[in-house]
Amino acid sequence: MKDKRTALLESGLRLFVENGFHATPTSQIAREAGVATGTLFHYFKTKEDLINSIYIENKDLLIKALKMDLEEQMTVKSKLRKLFFNFVYWALDYTCELQFFNQFSNSPFIDQLTKEQGMERFSFVFEIVKNGQETDVLKDLPADLLFDVAQGVLNGFVLNLLANRDRVNDLNFLENGFSLYWDCIKG
Repeated sequence: MKDKRTALLESGLRLFVENGFHATPTSQIAREAGVATGTLFHYFKTKEDLINSIYIENKDLLIKALKMDLEEQMTVKSKLRKLFFNFVYWALDYTCELQFFNQFSNSPFIDQLTKEQGMERFSFVFEIVKNGQETDVLKDLPADLLFDVAQGVLNGFVLNLLANRDRVNDLNFLENGFSLYWDCIKG
């Protein structure tokens, strides 16, 4: 059996995605997790604390997936290619988490400190970008802009894949997706 905290995080994630923040009462989260409402407040002081915890916990899961086999890549392009495909496959496996990020990453329900902690976890990506700019492989633009542009293309690509699941096994389509991503940021 899952521990109570994990059960609360999982039910909160699913219910926030399905119903939104305001339409998800803590009593429903607790009920779906199979615990008493008071138990939720033992682990999380407020509903806002719960949603911020969901955000950070899922950022950590995403970061773990992004880093898979990344150190074995030798060039900036191969590292970014690995990040691209790691994100694509993570998003296909964790669609609820992806929906959560798309829905709540810029919402006022995630506090500024939590957003900053989430972005700190991407420091290794910014190091790759910085290295790519120093070696003239990537465009000489602010790193945060390149990150946002690349993330926008990546999110758009993944949303298209989710809407067209028949393309998931089309290696040519996947490679063209990476080419689109790469063309946006290469120097």
